[in-house]
Amino acid sequence: MTTRLERLSARRIDDLITGAKLQNEVYTQLIDSESVRYTIGAMQPIDPEYTRNTYEQGERVCNQLQKRLSTNSDFEYQGSVTNDTHIKARSDIDILVLTKKFFTLEHPQQPAYPYTGDPLQDLLDLRNDAIACLRAAFPEAYIDSSGSKSITIEGGSLRRKIDVVPSNWFDTNDYASFQNKVYRGVQILDSKASKRLKNTPFLHNAYIEKKDSKTSGGLRKAARLMKSLKYDSEQVELSSYDIVSIAYNISEERLAVPYGQDLLILDACLDYCNQLMGSDVLRKAVTVPDGHRKIFAEGHATLNGLSQLTLQLQGLVNDLLMENKRSFQKLAEARVEY
Repeated sequence: MTTRLERLSARRIDDLITGAKLQNEVYTQLIDSESVRYTIGAMQPIDPEYTRNTYEQGERVCNQLQKRLSTNSDFEYQGSVTNDTHIKARSDIDILVLTKKFFTLEHPQQPAYPYTGDPLQDLLDLRNDAIACLRAAFPEAYIDSSGSKSITIEGGSLRRKIDVVPSNWFDTNDYASFQNKVYRGVQILDSKASKRLKNTPFLHNAYIEKKDSKTSGGLRKAARLMKSLKYDSEQVELSSYDIVSIAYNISEERLAVPYGQDLLILDACLDYCNQLMGSDVLRKAVTVPDGHRKIFAEGHATLNGLSQLTLQLQGLVNDLLMENKRSFQKLAEARVEY
């Protein structure tokens, strides 16, 4: 049976790059038990070279779209790579393709020159144009346009999977007040439902950055750990976005752990998930970082998915205590320096 640690290693190392990169992985430098090595290793950021390679592949796609699209567009990135909670060496990345034909204002703002076109049709046209451009630019790649929100391209000469997301700018009231891009939102086309979905990806990232700084990196460690358990177990039915949002709601005090006591972050994750499991009131109240929706809203995180994540966290804690019973009786007694 493949162990957690083996799955972790397979995820975090790009086999197209020299194996020497394995030496940069913290878990390869530890002499502790396998569960300790997994827990600490799962919390670490992906090697910066791999992340740079992901952006380079994204730039290739952006450059081709910029040259070929019939409508002028802006290009922005969103997703876990942009907020450093990704857990794969060969992570995919989202490219927002934002039409310049129009933008939307949050109520009660009023446009000085109202747009007379059809925003929904414009985005559908942009989507079809993007599909044609990608096929022409990357003839050997596989393009999947079956999704309602993104067009996926991978293979051929591309070394990463790229999701292209047709969208438009959504200028929030906060953006109007402060003129700071962090507050600027987007509306993503849902081609099957024929509607546009609001999102504030830059604000989401700003909140993660702020809390991670306050917790000396503890927030991102918690997010990466829980996302790792999702992927390595293949038994957690929660989106990565909702897992990061759960991590975000853990108290700063629990995430800001002393040096050498990183296993306390696992303890904090398990305790908070148990709190969510035991309280309908708390579970219904918690929101994603930018506050635009509840985590456990319809169509998003579920109690069943939370239960699965909690079981994985508890299983990892049990393994840690069993493998290290001669060294510590609880995680608060553990010391792991790296």
